[in-house]
Amino acid sequence: MKHQLKNTKFVPKTLELGQRKVSRMNFSYIVTLPKPFTQNYLGENMEVSMSMSHDGKLTLTPIKIKKEMKVVE
Repeated sequence: MKHQLKNTKFVPKTLELGQRKVSRMNFSYIVTLPKPFTQNYLGENMEVSMSMSHDGKLTLTPIKIKKEMKVVE
């Protein structure tokens, strides 16, 4: 008996990483990054890009390639 493939779209699941405490540091607030993110996605330059949606959802995206700065003489 042959298996028929249905037209299904792959929907990636969100990995829930638990809650994090937001702490004060001088005039800023800090939150720790989960180990699966830092080990698998962060990259060597240790930088992220941040964006926030209209409903308050904060998104961190790893910057894997650091842009070279031009030297002006």
